[in-house]
Amino acid sequence: AGRSFKKRKLEMKQHLDDARAKTVKNVQRALAGNVVICGAKLGAWLSSGSPSMLSEFVHSCVDCGNQSLLLVGLRDSRNLADRAHPYGYGKAVYFWALVSALGTFFLGAGVSMTHSVGELMHPSSLIAEYGPEVGAVLAFSLLVDGYVLSRTLYEVRSTVPEGMSFWKHVSQLRDPATLAILLEDGAACLGIVMACTGIAATHASGLVVFDGLAGVSISALLATMGIILVRVNHRFLLGQAVDREITGGIERILLARRSIDHVHSVQSQWTGPDTFSYKAEVDFDGTFLAAKLMPRYQSEFLQVNNSNNSNSNSNNTSTTQQQSSSSSDLRVLLSWYAEDVMRTVEREVRHIESEIRKEYPGAEYIELEPMSKDADRFAIDDGMEAQLRRIEIEALNRYLKSLYHNHPSTQPMPTTNTGTDTPSSTHRSSSTTGVPKKDGTE
Repeated sequence: AGRSFKKRKLEMKQHLDDARAKTVKNVQRALAGNVVICGAKLGAWLSSGSPSMLSEFVHSCVDCGNQSLLLVGLRDSRNLADRAHPYGYGKAVYFWALVSALGTFFLGAGVSMTHSVGELMHPSSLIAEYGPEVGAVLAFSLLVDGYVLSRTLYEVRSTVPEGMSFWKHVSQLRDPATLAILLEDGAACLGIVMACTGIAATHASGLVVFDGLAGVSISALLATMGIILVRVNHRFLLGQAVDREITGGIERILLARRSIDHVHSVQSQWTGPDTFSYKAEVDFDGTFLAAKLMPRYQSEFLQVNNSNNSNSNSNNTSTTQQQSSSSSDLRVLLSWYAEDVMRTVEREVRHIESEIRKEYPGAEYIELEPMSKDADRFAIDDGMEAQLRRIEIEALNRYLKSLYHNHPSTQPMPTTNTGTDTPSSTHRSSSTTGVPKKDGTE
């Protein structure tokens, strides 16, 4: 079980590393393309003085800065958890993505909007006509941004779950780097179309206002993109809950275990683009745990019981010493039994965590807190002892039959009544209402 758990942890780490490597590759591809076209747009603006070309140049500069910050965030998010950050550094990528989104809004949209509005109010006399280099630069930029966008779209399409539309998948993306690349390159392609339209209209009419309007439109596009990215990263930095489909699937895994009766007080949040934490209070079935320990402890308890019976029938002078010894043996045996109950719970938790991670590799942090609704009282002290004793024996026999079909030392206990049966109580002795939930695997 220990080796299987470690193997699952290694597989999960490899899965996360592969996803992060793919995201880093997408960002690096986008950054390389923007560096190339940024210089080309700068030359086209200097030669033409076009407000829309300046907006496009600022747009590309902002994209370069954003993608550099995303690479910093992706690098930091790979840091291992430590005492200062027990849930890891996965949210570092959201922080740097938020910084880049704010830069897009204030720096990119602000600078280009200021210049474009200034050109609309005070048209420059330098803009007379545009040379072929402007069109060539715009065509080259569209080609580069279109290639980067198509590659990113291909990567995203390959991860769309079966039965889900592409657009719904994009709306649920948690990877800020991939989402930023999609928005930035999509906006870049749209911005180039706007710039071409404004420049063409200005060239045909001789009115600079069309070029200025194109610059304003590109600035508004940058602002819109920045607001969208800010909202997305803000949501995940605050600790957005895990999707209901995932938490519901984990709850089904928990309730399918015969050792668990109830699951409540579920808390979850995304700790990174591909990882999340899950915490829940779990009501373990004490009867099932007792059945698991029965092969080892039944003979021990019978031996102590027989020793007590023989002491009670003895009349020699050593009776008191024998009774004291039997009492001591019983106390030690109860201590060992309690210790093994806890160890059984610990093993069960490890098995449950492994099963959850097998289905959901992103479940990096799982916290299952044992918490019964009857935690403030002893099962043996319930007022309806006769009824609950019968229910408990029936449940224990079912578990023993399903766990140990041919084990000679775990024969079912006889069902006896010690009093008059009354209607069933809502209290469940030893964490069970009597009937095991499942007869499948643990």
